[in-house]
Amino acid sequence: MDFTTDDVEADGDFAAVSVGREQVDETFVAARLLDDLIQDDVAINRRAARRAVGVCTVLEHVRRHPEIYTVGDAADDADHSLRSAIFEVSLRLQVSEDEVRRLQCIAETAPEFLPLLWAQAWEGLAALRFVEAAVSAALRLRAPVGADRAEREYAAEAISLIDQASAEWAMSLSLPAFRRRLKLLVARLDPASQDSKHARGMADRRVVVEDADDGMSWVMALVPTITALAIKRRLTATAKHLQKDRREQRTRDQIRADLFGDWLCGVGTSSAVKTKVFVTIPAGLLAGAGTATAGTATLTGGAGNPVTSLTQAQLVGHGPIDPLTAQQLFLEATAFRRVITDPVRGVVLDMDRRTYRPTTAQRDWLILRHGTCARDGCTRLALDADLDHERAWARGGPTDVGNLRPLCPADHARNHRTRFHFRSREDRTVEVTSPTGFHTTDPPPF
Repeated sequence: MDFTTDDVEADGDFAAVSVGREQVDETFVAARLLDDLIQDDVAINRRAARRAVGVCTVLEHVRRHPEIYTVGDAADDADHSLRSAIFEVSLRLQVSEDEVRRLQCIAETAPEFLPLLWAQAWEGLAALRFVEAAVSAALRLRAPVGADRAEREYAAEAISLIDQASAEWAMSLSLPAFRRRLKLLVARLDPASQDSKHARGMADRRVVVEDADDGMSWVMALVPTITALAIKRRLTATAKHLQKDRREQRTRDQIRADLFGDWLCGVGTSSAVKTKVFVTIPAGLLAGAGTATAGTATLTGGAGNPVTSLTQAQLVGHGPIDPLTAQQLFLEATAFRRVITDPVRGVVLDMDRRTYRPTTAQRDWLILRHGTCARDGCTRLALDADLDHERAWARGGPTDVGNLRPLCPADHARNHRTRFHFRSREDRTVEVTSPTGFHTTDPPPF
């Protein structure tokens, strides 16, 4: 068959139409996918609001029936029971206790003070993160205890404005933009003086340590702005001075970070930190070998676990550290204790029945063995834990490592003040059984 120029042009037009139809179809598919995504988001928001109410319902039931969790009739049993309920909710939902309290606060506050925004969240139109930010603003503007009628009326009007604005902004703004506008509105509505606002901020000052990757952590402090600026200027000025040395290879940021750590630890001063930190270092690592020998060197001043790893240096309670850091720690340590793994253990593990308090050697051994609180899922350091007798000393329980386990203060109190049952397994991890029949599980090792 012969083709003409007209045929070719017609074919070309047909191809163009086909490509155009394909593009239209793909755009339609993308639009449908985005619509589905929005519908899923609405469902997630709706379930999040109901989840918060569910948490609040559980806690309210326990508040009316403290006997579910407590064992006696002490004056603070109601408080212990409520905290126990928060603890069990956190175990079942696999979230922190602070997260449970956050959900409780939202579910208790938003329906009362922010009905417009809460209605949107209940229908799935606003995420719970927006409600949380608005709740924080509403609580800040709430009338103080003992306020007169005028103050109460002003607070109610200000919170109503917060609710109206939040309900509108939550429909169109991103969360950062929402928070920024909310912050400006609260600043305008807050009747407190600048001095009282600053005093309120000062009451919240604190230091936060947040784990990062590769054996690093962030150290953050909420301090007055003038103090923060002075800290940075001193760090920068000293870093600039040190960079004048041509031998200095560190960047200014690296120098400031090193100075920050040295100054806080008091390096080179008479008040240098003497807090005990456990680090376990395989002997083979110190010699540069690829694998460890039967012994593990333990610096008195670190946290590691010779039981769980003979091939890596460990910061006890936190996890592995790199070989160079481990070797440097060993060289800088003023003293170290050598701990040999089974069958020979260089610490006193058993004591006379007449002795209640564990020895320092026993405490150190349990810190090395567990790293953290022995209870399933608890990440609080064993270094700060209480040593609990599994079989009570008053009932004939011995003070030896076979009967001792590190429990953080909160878990220690639960074990003795509530109906939670703490049972040690053969590997000395602790399973918790709640009064409602829930059992924690020990996750498999890495």
